[in-house]
Amino acid sequence: MQLIWISGATSKVQKFNITPKGLMKIGSVIGVFFLLCGMGVHFIGFKVALQVRPDFARSLSGVVTFEELDALDASYKEQLVQLQEQLSKSLEKITELKTLKDRFADLATPAPVKSKFNEPSSGARGGPLKPFTFKVDANKSIDKNFSETVQSSKDLNQILTKFKNDWSQQYDWLNQLPIGIPVASQFGSMSSNYGMRVDPFTKNLAFHSGIDFQASPGTGIVASGYGTISKVGTDAVYGRYVEISHSDGFVSKYAHAQKVFVKQGEQVSKGQLIAEVGSTGRSTGPHLHYEITRNGSNLNPAQVLLMPRQNSLATSPKSGTAVASQ
Repeated sequence: MQLIWISGATSKVQKFNITPKGLMKIGSVIGVFFLLCGMGVHFIGFKVALQVRPDFARSLSGVVTFEELDALDASYKEQLVQLQEQLSKSLEKITELKTLKDRFADLATPAPVKSKFNEPSSGARGGPLKPFTFKVDANKSIDKNFSETVQSSKDLNQILTKFKNDWSQQYDWLNQLPIGIPVASQFGSMSSNYGMRVDPFTKNLAFHSGIDFQASPGTGIVASGYGTISKVGTDAVYGRYVEISHSDGFVSKYAHAQKVFVKQGEQVSKGQLIAEVGSTGRSTGPHLHYEITRNGSNLNPAQVLLMPRQNSLATSPKSGTAVASQ
């Protein structure tokens, strides 16, 4: 395309050649010009809007001032401090629960194995000191404080998981031991204690290797802990009896039963019915003779059983004498 320009009285003729490439250059220049004008108008308009209608301007653009950023940061830090205070309180509660658990576990642990329960772990110890605390560091950014709090929370969760596993193992271990009362009915009175006593048949001093629980005929005899029935038998001294092997070398024995409901080799749970109270064998009346041995040696069941301290020897309501065995 060619344009002819005739100027003035001189009729000077000027010719311009217009090519597609030239049109594109002219169009680009014009486009850039209008774009720059638009950006200028937008910037000037936005500055004016921030002064006249700041809320409206920020809602349209999402721009905040430095003052608002500082206020937002302070708000986040305040919430983070509250979160860390709650986590610190939770940590204190966990420590209290651990102390309480240790006290109950100590009460429930038989005297012969208390040393095992409380023995410290062997081996050398060491390493850097890394106190487990929740605290905002004013010298660190909110992001850094938040990241550290999240990591501490994860560490706390790992500690709780370890506590759960350790406590479950301790609970399972205690359940294996013969620490439960061997009579199914409400705990009654003991008619004869462990140790030296006057034998009810010979009237001479003799050693009594267990505890006698006075109970009516047919009263349920239950396993005092989880274990395996190691022996079921009958003889002239114990009458019908059951023996249960537990962990840590403990064996519990239940004698003078009138009926037995378990067989040798059977697995039994704590509190499971295994027999009924009777007066078979060397016995003056219906009662349960209960023995505990560890690694073949007799123990005082009072050192193992969890039973009320107020119970003491009681006399038979019929004869006025203690029901006894052996």
